Amino acid sequence: MTKRTRRILVVVGAVIGVLIALRVVAALLWPTINDVRTGATPEYPELQAQSFARPVGLVFDAALETAREMELEVTATSVDKGEIQAVATTPLFRFKDDVTITVRHIDGATIVNVRSHSRIGKGDLGANARRIREFQARLAARL
Repeated sequence: MTKRTRRILVVVGAVIGVLIALRVVAALLWPTINDVRTGATPEYPELQAQSFARPVGLVFDAALETAREMELEVTATSVDKGEIQAVATTPLFRFKDDVTITVRHIDGATIVNVRSHSRIGKGDLGANARRIREFQARLAARL
């Protein structure tokens, strides 16, 4: 085996080692899931539906504006169903994630639930949960 071949094998081995280490770290930081829903994802118990003492129409409009502000591609809205369908595109690899926002009147309050689901892959490195957190923070600030 030549010196050059040995050097190439060492570099390839080091790269593989780094990739494995990064995957292990990612698994420790983020659960391996790609579908996150408020109030329904045990891995993210802090993500709960938001409740507002505001009319449904007002909250729906605010949710729609928040989605647009976040540069989600709104693909469908139904005021009757209280549902907003959108697509989020990740910045680096341009992956498409489906986002559903529901706004409903329940027990005297307006309740907002959010689902963010990656179309491909088994893990999202926490992207869907971060997206929901950002949406909820922006919506709360708007209302």
